[in-house]
Amino acid sequence: MILNNPKSAIFLEPVPPQSRQPHKVLVVDDDPVIRDMMVDILEMEGYTATVARNGFEALELLHQDESYLVFLDMLMPGMSGKELCRELESEPHIRQRHVIVMMSALDRIDEAMRCKVEAVMPKPFLVDDVVRVLEPYQETLQ
Repeated sequence: MILNNPKSAIFLEPVPPQSRQPHKVLVVDDDPVIRDMMVDILEMEGYTATVARNGFEALELLHQDESYLVFLDMLMPGMSGKELCRELESEPHIRQRHVIVMMSALDRIDEAMRCKVEAVMPKPFLVDDVVRVLEPYQETLQ
């Protein structure tokens, strides 16, 4: 599904079956303001979020047994969101446990859509955009 509003989340893939739906939320962004804002939004909606500052920290978390809905910044120092996605492509047994939402500036949406992710959420985003991304997973997310 692709939404018409350019400031809305753009979903690329159908929602996975419930057996493959995430149980936790992970926010990966190098900008502490964005991380804090996402955590505030998620807490306001009743979710607890785990945070990572870069792709390396996220990769370590994603290798654990949890399944995450990952809000992933595309451009970060160290390991970027794009690089993290490429790394996960080489580990399909790990990648299949997670739902990835790439967060990207509007002028880089096409680039973000080429990453193998379930959805793209343009920056800047609205609270409603985050809520819209969460809706299909609310039964399984903690």
